[in-house]
Amino acid sequence: QAQPTMSVTRVASGLSQPVYASSSPGDPSRMFIVEQGSTGTARIKILNVGGSVDATPFLTLTGLSTGGERGLLGMTFHPDYQSNGRFYVNYTNSAGHTIVAEYTRQSATVANPASARQIMQINQPFANHNGGWLGFGPDNLMYIATGDGGSSNDPQNNAQNKNSLLGKML
Repeated sequence: QAQPTMSVTRVASGLSQPVYASSSPGDPSRMFIVEQGSTGTARIKILNVGGSVDATPFLTLTGLSTGGERGLLGMTFHPDYQSNGRFYVNYTNSAGHTIVAEYTRQSATVANPASARQIMQINQPFANHNGGWLGFGPDNLMYIATGDGGSSNDPQNNAQNKNSLLGKML
C-alpha cells in the first residue's frame, strides 16, 4: 500500500510557544495566534496572509501562571465578532486557577485590555491538566473544555464528580 506523503511549510516565524490559531468569523485573511507565554506574560498575535506577523500584539496578558500546562491556553470569537468585537480567552492566573474572560477589540488589530470581564474562575488543585480549549458551537453557545485538575490519574476523581467543573465540557 502506498504511504501518503506529508510536507511541512513554515507560515510564520518569531512566535513563542504558540498553542492555538484561529481566524475570526467572517475574516479568513488573518489568523490570531495564541502564545502560551513563559514568563508570566502571554500574547495573541495576528498572522496576515503572506506570512507577516503584526509587530504589535492583538492582546498582551500579564501576571499569568506559566510553565507546562499553564498560561494562555485558548481563545474563541463570539459568533457576531464582526459587529460586537467580543472574544474570549482561557488562561491560568498567577494563583494557578483557570480564568475565562471576555474582551472586546479596540480596533481591527488591537484588543482593549481594559475591557476584561471575568466570566468564571475554576480553582485548580494541581499545576497540570488545565484544559484550555473554548469555542462556540453551531447553537451559538460557548463550550469550555476543562482538564481534570491534574496530577496523575485524576486522584480527586473530578471527572467523575458531578459537583466539580473539572474534567468536563461546560
